[in-house]
Amino acid sequence: MSAETGTTSVFVTHSVDEAVFLGTRAIVLTDRPGTVALDLPIDLPRTGADPDELRGLPAYAALRAEIGTAVRDAAR
Repeated sequence: MSAETGTTSVFVTHSVDEAVFLGTRAIVLTDRPGTVALDLPIDLPRTGADPDELRGLPAYAALRAEIGTAVRDAAR
């Protein structure tokens, strides 16, 4: 949700890194019929965070790993 406008945006991506970097919540879907495999809040510092520092956080790596595992498992 944009703090300035009060609106919510939905991004669809196949990039785990992009999902973690841009999102506040990641939802992983299975193959057809498309059920939810993972619904994960992404609670990382956003305001004033340097992108390189953000990507270097252990929490960032953990989120990438969890989402990546869910994507691989959902594709089976």
